[in-house]
Amino acid sequence: MLASFFTEDCLYYDYCPSVNGMQNIYIFGRYGMELAFKRLFVSGDFEAAEPLVEDEKTASFFGAYGGPYVFARIHIEELDDNGRVRKAIVHPA
Repeated sequence: MLASFFTEDCLYYDYCPSVNGMQNIYIFGRYGMELAFKRLFVSGDFEAAEPLVEDEKTASFFGAYGGPYVFARIHIEELDDNGRVRKAIVHPA
């Protein structure tokens, strides 16, 4: 599951939904990640194309947030000692 790559107290900010008139996504904690992404993927509110990995902490992708696709970039700001994501930010590229 995607959430297993994040720390228990992770922070995840996604500023792309506002491009399509939706509220941005702010998630705290691994449990919050699990719930949010289950809802987004199961409901069909989010679709993503295969990402292009730019480096070990950055990737870009096309994502649909309930509307037209947005070119987005995710950047991992912080990792813990075990390599789990502590903070990640997604923004329009």
